[in-house]
Amino acid sequence: MKNWWVCHFIFVLVGLITTVHASSADPLRVKINRYLEVRRPIGQVIYSSKQKSQPANSGMRLQSVGDTITTKQGASAVLAMDIGTGFINIAENTIVTVNKLEVGPGGQRITQLQVKSGQVRLQIRRLTHDTSRVEISTPAGVAGVRGTEFGVSVQDNGKTGVGTQKGSVATTAQGQTVLVNAGFQNLTIPGEPPSVAVPLREDTRLNILQLLANNNQVKIVGTVDPVNLLMISQQRLNIDPRGRFDITVPLPQNRKVEAVVITPLGTKQLYQLAVP
Repeated sequence: MKNWWVCHFIFVLVGLITTVHASSADPLRVKINRYLEVRRPIGQVIYSSKQKSQPANSGMRLQSVGDTITTKQGASAVLAMDIGTGFINIAENTIVTVNKLEVGPGGQRITQLQVKSGQVRLQIRRLTHDTSRVEISTPAGVAGVRGTEFGVSVQDNGKTGVGTQKGSVATTAQGQTVLVNAGFQNLTIPGEPPSVAVPLREDTRLNILQLLANNNQVKIVGTVDPVNLLMISQQRLNIDPRGRFDITVPLPQNRKVEAVVITPLGTKQLYQLAVP
């Protein structure tokens, strides 16, 4: 009987040691729900999730891959990142989609948003974890930061302008990376590596080379800074790498054509082009 109790005690002790060892090797993991919260939606802002769309209201959260915010003409919104990491200001005529909202095994937070077209400005505090990152993916490449203030403009054909106000942004495409430090900007064209960074211009000038009416239409040719977005008669134009554009639009009755120039950092200039 004594031997039975000794054997039983040893069996229980071994079981406890095995259990403690297993618990140490496989610690309890707590799932962290990441999110981006909608703030200050103005105008027609659409929230889409799981193939369902509805008007966006303050407090709505983007939590899953594919969740999207779309702003229409004259609309805007702000996305607040969880745990106070920062804010993403979304301009009009912009589409922003969640690509990644993850927490890694070491606690690092990975946020990647896709901007298909339009303009966003990010204000991100310095990330405390070494491998945390915030990235903006566009059809031309990826802009990644660890804490900075910068803006991204994306034309409909994917051409991407980046302007950095504070900190540093790494623009990556075609296997090459170019740093865009504070006070600089660059351009990335789909299928090409990023351009070298040049001093930040924030140049909203619209240079008109030709403004010619013909019947009920008007032909407009001109140039802008190639990193900017340009809208004429509420149509967003694709600008060539030199900043040149050429468009024909209906001639308004008042013979004034509206044009809007927006820089990557969101500086906006409205023009009324008087057609002779």
